[in-house]
Amino acid sequence: MQIGNIEFRPTLFTTVIAIVVLCILLSLGFWQLNRADQKSRTLEAMEATLGVPEVFVDSIEFFSENKRFRHVSIKGEFQAEQQYLLDNRIYKGQPGYLVVTPFKFGSGNGWLLVNRGWVPLGLDRNILPAITVKTNQTTIAGVISDLPGKLPSFGIAATPETSRWPKVVRDIEIDQISQQLGYTMPPIMLQLEQSHEAAYIQNWQPLASGPDKNRSYAIQWFAMALVLGIIYIGLNCRRHKSSAEEE
Repeated sequence: MQIGNIEFRPTLFTTVIAIVVLCILLSLGFWQLNRADQKSRTLEAMEATLGVPEVFVDSIEFFSENKRFRHVSIKGEFQAEQQYLLDNRIYKGQPGYLVVTPFKFGSGNGWLLVNRGWVPLGLDRNILPAITVKTNQTTIAGVISDLPGKLPSFGIAATPETSRWPKVVRDIEIDQISQQLGYTMPPIMLQLEQSHEAAYIQNWQPLASGPDKNRSYAIQWFAMALVLGIIYIGLNCRRHKSSAEEE
């Protein structure tokens, strides 16, 4: 293609490379926009619960509908013998675990996972932290949340299954946990209030950052795609001398 004395003659190699990189940049941009939209909906759900009084829950049926970010209180018992340590959780730059403990309530027919908070990783990963908890009747309070997001594996195999407790897990797989414990649990978690005696360090946040950050990332990816297009055109354009210039 030629416009005036400028001829656009792309090579197959540069065209293929440009298309592949352009698709990657655009997909990253749209992914960031999608994350921003998800976070906006999360913020709307949080705002909808503001001012809603704390509710006492005595039946598992309460969680049959979406109760995210509701403040609840529950009376029951912790299951001390079967607990989970959610691995690779960072607090103030230090690696550690989230202590996740099953909680029985509602005349024994309701079960819920409770995030009791963060504990540090010891000097030896083979020595697990002591995470004892009283098993007497107690009333706990906190916020209902989704299960923690899954961490990227980077090709690393999950922690091998063992018979010992507590179990160290990379992610909370609710179906697998229900099978291990022998009772069905809803796919949610209670974030235990820091004031309870069973709580460790509570640093749960519904969002690590707001949607504006993702939108700014999206703009950067789209800008890089634009720059790539300009470079591609520039590298594949040739200027031919006119007859007057040749004379």
